[in-house]
Amino acid sequence: MNWDDLKLVDAAARMRSLSGAARSLDISQPQLSRRLKNFEDRIGARLFDRTPTGLKPTEAGLRLIPLADDMRKNAEAASRILPDLSGSALKVVRVAVDEVRARVLSDRFAELTDLMQDIELELISSHLHVNHQSRSIELQIRNCLPETDTLIARKIGDLAYAVYGSARYVADNPAAHSDERYFACNWLGFAPDDLWYPSHMRWLETRLQDRPKLRSNTMTTLMNMAQAGVGLALLPVFMGDQNPALVRLTEPLPELTNAEHIIVHRDLRREPAVRTAMDAIATIYRSMAPLLQGQNPTVPLAAAE
Repeated sequence: MNWDDLKLVDAAARMRSLSGAARSLDISQPQLSRRLKNFEDRIGARLFDRTPTGLKPTEAGLRLIPLADDMRKNAEAASRILPDLSGSALKVVRVAVDEVRARVLSDRFAELTDLMQDIELELISSHLHVNHQSRSIELQIRNCLPETDTLIARKIGDLAYAVYGSARYVADNPAAHSDERYFACNWLGFAPDDLWYPSHMRWLETRLQDRPKLRSNTMTTLMNMAQAGVGLALLPVFMGDQNPALVRLTEPLPELTNAEHIIVHRDLRREPAVRTAMDAIATIYRSMAPLLQGQNPTVPLAAAE
């Protein structure tokens, strides 16, 4: 039996439509439909019923689909260890991060480079949960735990947030120093597209009377707008505290302090380069713990005039 035929069955079962299966295999729908029918003709059994709501596996399909699924997973696992089998050790580790995690690592670039030894590191910008089934990304840093047992999460630290405004804006708006800030000040909010900060959006929604009129889906843009004196913003304390144009108006907010995790596929955790990269990143987070958690004694809260 040809694995290419079982790919059709697996894709059709997962996508429940011919068009979706064709897209996942990067072929045209007529081509997939024709090849699937030819395969059904060869084995003498119909594997799917075409219904108005999509493809429905037949009894024969239900027997074959689990085997096709196992073969796909085994093929993906084999592709992940091919570099080892060929004798060429992994030398480049790709880490998916948003702009906040990228800033954590770039702030200690020299130290990180030393810890990585002769291994190269690529930071890949992503606001989405990446597909670890492929070899396109080895690691991802994010605050939520994976939803599948094929991925492993290693906690590397905590990241705290607080309220910030520019020195000029705070001086011109005394309400920024008290709880009046939630209805008497302009606020910068979060755009929902590709949002990694749903808890931050909910935090604002429960406190603000009006929806912020200026929003962004990146913390860097929010910090730049706050620095320009547009209004108040929730920012990571390690970014806000190190920006001389900003003043912190609250202590780090416990309800918005999140655990940071490195996510890795189970099959890759024994790869020496991946282990080195994970240890190096964890070391950077440990060395930055006071900054990341807002425990820097040289950054006092802004005092009311």
